[in-house]
Amino acid sequence: MKTILLYWLMTFSSGVILWLWEKQDPLRLIKYKLQFLKEFKAALVAFCYMLINNYVTWLLITKILIFPIVMVESTGFLSLPLWVRFFTAFILKELFYYIIHRIQHANKYTWLTHKWHHSSESLWWLAAQRSSLTSEILYTFSVIWFPLLGIPLELMTIVSLHGAFQNNWIHLNVKSQPWMRILEWIYVTPRFHSLHHYDTRGRNFGDSTTIFDRLFGTYLNPDTYHLDENKSAGIDEPVTVKMIVGI
Repeated sequence: MKTILLYWLMTFSSGVILWLWEKQDPLRLIKYKLQFLKEFKAALVAFCYMLINNYVTWLLITKILIFPIVMVESTGFLSLPLWVRFFTAFILKELFYYIIHRIQHANKYTWLTHKWHHSSESLWWLAAQRSSLTSEILYTFSVIWFPLLGIPLELMTIVSLHGAFQNNWIHLNVKSQPWMRILEWIYVTPRFHSLHHYDTRGRNFGDSTTIFDRLFGTYLNPDTYHLDENKSAGIDEPVTVKMIVGI
């Protein structure tokens, strides 16, 4: 519970700070006063989903992953230095996030878990919080590597806080900057991820790193793509209860 509260504290504190940048140098003009209440309500729903998923995660770790944990212990991997295990867990998290995210876009059935996230017509930091219950549960399987590899809770909390900031960062409504090209060799930027929402072909699936998009052929270079400033970022469907749940 403490980690969840810290996550949302980071979400809104970093969001407000990044919002100042959005308002100074927006990619698109957004009527924030009209959008705020709607997105804030969506964020509250996502918060409730995170509470539910926290229980699901507890069950997963304490009841289901006992055998895999024993198997990992038997390999001697847990005797390796902490930084090696942490780096391995982080890379595996990024890989499994990429796989899950790509699967969500793969067909009409898995797409149901992810539609709500793509339903906001405007892309900005608060709109990033839309995440269905089924999507929250699915992405749990990208972070199980941290407890499996014996990563201390303090480090897992840092990863969670980075995730809250990163979610805001990549959904920012800001113009492209030259220095973003350098970051994008490894790190996901707002202009990189915005193409994922505006381009219907399904590209740029990475969470924090662009590496797996480059390796698996789903990388879309922002410098070679003309972004229509009048195009909506959301899908052309009404939001329903089933969409919000992700079924």
